[in-house]
Amino acid sequence: MTKRFGFALRCLAVSAIALGPMGTASAQTQIFNSTTTAGNNTAQASWLAASGIGSPAHLVDFESGFTNGQNIDDVTGLFPLSMVVRATAAATPATIKSGAGSIAGSSPIDTFALTHNESAFLEFDFTANPVDYLGFYDIDHTGAVGTLFFVGGGTQSISLDQSQAGEFWGVWRNNQPRIQRIQLDASGDGTWGVDNIQYGTLDATAVPEPASIFLLLPCLGTLRLLRRARKSR
Repeated sequence: MTKRFGFALRCLAVSAIALGPMGTASAQTQIFNSTTTAGNNTAQASWLAASGIGSPAHLVDFESGFTNGQNIDDVTGLFPLSMVVRATAAATPATIKSGAGSIAGSSPIDTFALTHNESAFLEFDFTANPVDYLGFYDIDHTGAVGTLFFVGGGTQSISLDQSQAGEFWGVWRNNQPRIQRIQLDASGDGTWGVDNIQYGTLDATAVPEPASIFLLLPCLGTLRLLRRARKSR
């Protein structure tokens, strides 16, 4: 009996260390940043796996319903989950462009892409329906910074370290609250682009648990046996 009780206490202690404070296993999101086009598939696959999904719920590739030169700045009703694309600098609106070389010499992933003059800020606003995961391709910029805004008012600084082609960047909120808005600052002297925006939400019961939670199972089983043994006395 004493040996079993000692095992249960040690097991619970190890699990507590692995999990961290209950409910806050990690205070950070998980970021997936491909620095070359060759790494896109690997980065995206890792992002999907971390988010616990096989494919994103929503993909905005601008290939249907958009025209070259279309201003989509702060226009509502265009995207799933009521996402709004917004350029905070009034003189540099968020605009759709098409064709090879249309993004300062670089090209959309397919035919159309979102473009923006390299000035602060370009925003994706999910205030109406905050999301659990978000990804996109950054075109023709070697490094941008930004901020994630979470439900409840928290923020997190981010960076996009990439080449000038089209590289994948993604975030899974992990144990942070849902993402309400992302703000990107690609300050520079030309035009950059964003394409294939992917995002969605998970059912509360489908949020991936830390693998270390399974360390608790043998501990709980041992405690249950001890409880039964005491009752049978």
